[in-house]
Amino acid sequence: MRHQQILDRLAAGAVAPTARDEVRILAQKSFFAARRQGLEGAQHADVVPAVKERWHFALDAARQPCAPESDRMNAYKAAIAIATSLHEVGLGDHELTELAIDGIHALNDAVWLGDDFLHRTDDMIALLRSSPVPLTRKPTTRETITFTRGGDLLAIRLRGRWVVGHIHLVDGPNKHPHIELYERTFAERPDPSEVIGTRAWGYSYEGRDRANVTRLIVSGLRHLPDPAEQIHLLASGVVVLPDNSHLHDEGIVGTHVDVFELLEMARSVNGGTF
Repeated sequence: MRHQQILDRLAAGAVAPTARDEVRILAQKSFFAARRQGLEGAQHADVVPAVKERWHFALDAARQPCAPESDRMNAYKAAIAIATSLHEVGLGDHELTELAIDGIHALNDAVWLGDDFLHRTDDMIALLRSSPVPLTRKPTTRETITFTRGGDLLAIRLRGRWVVGHIHLVDGPNKHPHIELYERTFAERPDPSEVIGTRAWGYSYEGRDRANVTRLIVSGLRHLPDPAEQIHLLASGVVVLPDNSHLHDEGIVGTHVDVFELLEMARSVNGGTF
């Protein structure tokens, strides 16, 4: 059985292709970094922890027996998609693999995906439990596209707080949102009125008195709602920009980042949590 055949059988909408793309984004970077160091394939430490953190909220319901059945089944689908995508790029994680296998059994017990899925159960489990083969060439990803729009206000859910970003524009057609993060963070998902017009966050370089205006040109942020349940749409059509008058502006259009680098930037925001 092939990895794509498992993903195709999940009937999980955007979850499976998004998980596969995001695993491959990290595996691609790791593959080249490892090759420069004389190592083989993508490296576990470069890929697996970041993927598990990114999909933490989507997977959470699978660990909660009292969660609604639909939430648990969707979480199991995400676990299967991630475990399969990791195996495809030569990586494995015991916790994710076992969660995925539990998910296969749970989906079958609930008759969630039908006879075709049921009949391939042994094949799917055998593939996931087999030793993954290290990458020998760069994995490909789908063409960059986004369904976000200029004026969208995005709330990024981290563990313990929320960070908010404003999309200034989307270069095109429908390629990369240009995002500026706000300085203030929130203990709970904020109301747009708590954010709009407040100060922008800027990246601080060592040895400089003022942080820089920081606009992020993001690839890999395709869907809203976010299949990983981490990035949420707060509002649309917001024309008031974050206030960056306190920041040093070097006139740079923006810095190209992927969705994982966007999240790293969000974790750096430290303007105080309300």
